[in-house]
Amino acid sequence: MPRLLPILLALLPPAMLAQQSSGADPSRAGLFEATATAVRPGESVGLRWDFPLKGKVRLDPGGLVVDAKGNVTVKPAATTVYTLTEAKAGGALLGRIEVRIELYAPYGEPARVCAFEASTHAVLPGEPVKLTWTCTGTAKVKLEPGGLELDGQSDITVTPLETTRYTITASNQSGGGSRTVEVQVLKSPVGQPARVCAFTAGQTAIRPGEPVELHWECVGDSKVRLEPGGLELDGKDHVTVQPSETTVYTLSAANILGGSSRSLEIRVIPGLPERIAASPEAAKTAEVRSVLGSGRTAIEPQPALVEKPEGGSGAPAAGSATAPAVVKAAATKETKSANETKTDAFRDANLPLAIALSEAQRAAAPPERWTVRLVVSGSTLGLKVLAKHGGKVAEDLMVLPFVRKDGIRWWQACYGAFPSKSAALQAYAKLPEALRKALSTPLPLHLDRLPGDLPKAVEPQA
Repeated sequence: MPRLLPILLALLPPAMLAQQSSGADPSRAGLFEATATAVRPGESVGLRWDFPLKGKVRLDPGGLVVDAKGNVTVKPAATTVYTLTEAKAGGALLGRIEVRIELYAPYGEPARVCAFEASTHAVLPGEPVKLTWTCTGTAKVKLEPGGLELDGQSDITVTPLETTRYTITASNQSGGGSRTVEVQVLKSPVGQPARVCAFTAGQTAIRPGEPVELHWECVGDSKVRLEPGGLELDGKDHVTVQPSETTVYTLSAANILGGSSRSLEIRVIPGLPERIAASPEAAKTAEVRSVLGSGRTAIEPQPALVEKPEGGSGAPAAGSATAPAVVKAAATKETKSANETKTDAFRDANLPLAIALSEAQRAAAPPERWTVRLVVSGSTLGLKVLAKHGGKVAEDLMVLPFVRKDGIRWWQACYGAFPSKSAALQAYAKLPEALRKALSTPLPLHLDRLPGDLPKAVEPQA
């Protein structure tokens, strides 16, 4: 009888063997298999599963929420491990399959960039693009423009406002190499026979484990594909995903005459309050009032963290700083909790959480308000400066995105939502003298149209 065991194992399909060695929960036994586990670049693979569960399951990468029985076709661009888990926070692992793409590089050669790709090569201004790369050798990795050192990373998200050529360079003691991709920023929506007219999400900032619905509209009889994961979704107009980390989703539509794609970013932010994640626009219904602060602690200059803002008449972004407060929702326990969470985000240098909470605060301000921009920075360490020196002022600061034209993301700290430019300057004048000296000349701006804001979405004409 023992001699039969090797024979039985030999008869099992490779994909089922991969599942048995995946560490899946044996109490939830089921089927998870692939039509092939090793393919050439560009080839499609079919995934099929069947589990005796009442709830949904999640397929990664991509976080696609699906029925406990089903199938999907994928076209991986690189070796990919596909996993099925229960679609809930902390859900059990049900199965795991690795689909290999045969890419090899000689060992011990100079560092090389084996692949450098963009999630899409044509976007509207302000749409996110995910750049990914693979390198050989223990390499120093640098991205231009921006001179960003990205050792140990394999991807970055950029949001270009104009057509940009990105170059990734890898080097070690034996030498190096580089590759370049160009992302075209379109001045008007594409008009190909098959195109994506709209691609939206129920919300773009969520807590870990929270599901999100992605919706789209396409024209033309087209093949529809969602990345990451290479999921082919012909005939559908929405899916539910459950990303475990911040993810840029790209939907592409194509037929024999051409195609187009659109991208959006879902930010997964630990510590995000439920009311912010569930309804980013809910703050607009809150009572908003202007509060002029006094007796605040001055903030010491931090020149290394600051870049002089674009535009303005000599208005600097000197000092890492900020000042009293202004947009406050009615004094409720929820508002107090949100402010405390935002101050903690500054203290922990948690930029995604700080931005999410500040965007909700900005949304609560009435239209056509003026603010005072205090600092523009590319370093998250500047948030610690705000928390350390801001005191109670920190809860009233807004840390908002500042997107450069090359797509590299920085941030800007603003104070207040005042009815006029003069009111904003008068409020600034009431700050302690030491604080005003640290900040130098303030930069009054319209709160609803700050330099560095992403452009408003433009939907293509049908």
